[in-house]
Amino acid sequence: MNEITLVHPFKDKCPNIEALLKKQDGTLVTSIESFCARIKEQSLTHNTLIDENDYKGWALELFVEFMIKVDGADNRIGIYNYEPVTEEDVGVDGHGLGENQEPATVQVKYRTGDYVLTANADHLSNFLTASIFNFQVPIESNKNMLIVTTGNKVDEQTREKMLKGVVRVLNRDALREMFDNRPEFWTRFYESVIKSQIKKEIIVPIRLRKHQQEGMDLVKKDPNQKGQIILPTGCGKTILESEIIREKILECQAKGIVPVIKVNASRILLCFQLFEEVFRYLNSYGIEARYVNFNSGNADEKYYAKELRKAGGVFREIVSSTSPKSAIDAYEKAKQEKVPFIVFSTYHSSENFAKTNIVPNLTIHDEAHNLVSREFHKAATLPSESSFFFTATMRTTESDQDLGMNNLDIFDEIIFKKSAKEMIDAGEMVQPRIHIVKGFGSKIDAEKTDTDYESLFSSIKSAFLMHSKQVKIDSYDASKIGAKILVVCRGQQDLIEIFKTKGYEDFRVTNPSVHIFALSSEFGLRNDDEYFKPPVTNVKKYKMLQKLKSLKAEEECLVFHVDMIGEGIDVPGITGVMPFRNCEMGKFVQNIGRAARLHSEDRKRFYKGEINPNDLSKYIKPNSWVIIPTFLINSEGFADRFKGIIQELRSEYGIIKEQVLISNDNGLSEEEDIDKVNDIDKKKRHSNSGIEGFEHDIEEKSLLERVIFDEEVGNRKNEIINELSELLK
Repeated sequence: MNEITLVHPFKDKCPNIEALLKKQDGTLVTSIESFCARIKEQSLTHNTLIDENDYKGWALELFVEFMIKVDGADNRIGIYNYEPVTEEDVGVDGHGLGENQEPATVQVKYRTGDYVLTANADHLSNFLTASIFNFQVPIESNKNMLIVTTGNKVDEQTREKMLKGVVRVLNRDALREMFDNRPEFWTRFYESVIKSQIKKEIIVPIRLRKHQQEGMDLVKKDPNQKGQIILPTGCGKTILESEIIREKILECQAKGIVPVIKVNASRILLCFQLFEEVFRYLNSYGIEARYVNFNSGNADEKYYAKELRKAGGVFREIVSSTSPKSAIDAYEKAKQEKVPFIVFSTYHSSENFAKTNIVPNLTIHDEAHNLVSREFHKAATLPSESSFFFTATMRTTESDQDLGMNNLDIFDEIIFKKSAKEMIDAGEMVQPRIHIVKGFGSKIDAEKTDTDYESLFSSIKSAFLMHSKQVKIDSYDASKIGAKILVVCRGQQDLIEIFKTKGYEDFRVTNPSVHIFALSSEFGLRNDDEYFKPPVTNVKKYKMLQKLKSLKAEEECLVFHVDMIGEGIDVPGITGVMPFRNCEMGKFVQNIGRAARLHSEDRKRFYKGEINPNDLSKYIKPNSWVIIPTFLINSEGFADRFKGIIQELRSEYGIIKEQVLISNDNGLSEEEDIDKVNDIDKKKRHSNSGIEGFEHDIEEKSLLERVIFDEEVGNRKNEIINELSELLK
């Protein structure tokens, strides 16, 4: 008998699985009636942890997963290869293949025994629509859509008119007939749930690094409990944020106060990431809390449930809402349970949260330079007992009474700061090096380079192939590193047109192992070979980032974006950044910071004292690369500007201050708003600029001074010395 592995997250969310699957006398439930009775009772017992209706639905969905995986061959079910749908509510609870080998879908509805389901009250039309359009279930088949319910039946008119007579139903009576008086089935169900649960692990508390502890000591000494913390990208500022939160929780609990913590961020995706990292940190110290995701996205409860179970914690449903009432209800539950109340909000939603009149004991403002804008500035002034403003790029204005971070009445003094140079010297980040990409050809028409999308992608391909070799040349162990380039496009149109080029199609054929990710509001999302048209849900964006994070160090990838991944979003393993857009300094520094992180193995060896920052020859990833294209119109100017910023990062001990004159709602000056992300004439498409290939200037350190590629034939020119040519083969 094959072992059944269940994947529905309720196996880990359920606060007491024993009480759900066993009767009060300790024996297993062995009938549909006793199972439904346990679901009802336990949903009421744990209604402060999990919404009562969610509990009922999830419990039955877990049962249905087991039922189909065990008895799918029963012609009353007739579904194989079943998987529950748990990422987002799309109207379908599970999918697989029908007996005709076509896609099949399942909807699960927990209802009382006399309940009659209807299209409107139970949203059954959504099931039909999602099955056909999202899961490609054939409408002509009456075998491939199944509703499983503990109710009495589906209304006949609903079945015939709204569900087109093609949806089958297993009701409570049918379930009784199939599963009552089968004790072996219920025993196996219980055993499968227990074996499928995430096992408890020994969780080691996350410890602060030297610079993080230094920052924490200064925060504790600060009498105002308010101020700025300036740390370069990639230096673990979220760990410091998390420790400040932990200390505030302990301080409040010692006074008998239920702690209220607010974490603000610029984007929904960043809220997701911050939740994950703060939760993991607090979880490592055994601190349980009630979390609210106060924005229009949906937090990843599946991840939360798994990590909680590993630490032996109890699942509490995460509220994802922008409703002040929902937040107040969650706060009341936190007070009832006497656990910390932690809210992750976008700056955009902060004013709405303030309507709750819940005053935080602590507010963390992440990527706080965004507050230097009329759009978000109000969030910096909302009530909070203590506030800390974190950024890598301090944004100031000419007047210290304006919106800039030099307005001490709002942002207070700098409590703790570290420059990029200090962190490079301390070994906490890798220094950037410059790789210049130039186009060559006998008849280049410079005016056409901006709309020569074939050459645009060819430059990316050429840079990627060169970079792929270079990171291995520099590496202590080339088998443990792969090229991962973050491409910052000029605008939405560029991203759309790049993926239409013949060069991209050929690249996918000749380089199938290179992962491709792309994300922007107008382009949509590409997650390797999956493409989603805009608008793209935050869940799909988050899944793309999760897949990107899961890549092995030696795998290779290209990541394309316009303005969604550069700021704050953790993209581990990036080895180089290729910016095509002349953006403000803050965004440029944020983008190159994506590549500044240490290789995971280098970090472990460095923290153990096995390697030191002065011996880069022993590093798998000794540096990051900024790959600057200079063949576009006016690109020489922004290349010189970027090179200047990089030199400053490597040589200056002062923090980066960005002088910004507030001239619009985004907090940008006209001077800094250099390349508008959509400002390209769509009438001038697919020009032929005459570029024949690309040459590469690689900055110092290696033998590689200058290499020229002919894109058409891949021919190395005579600038390459024989020794280097052999090295690059």
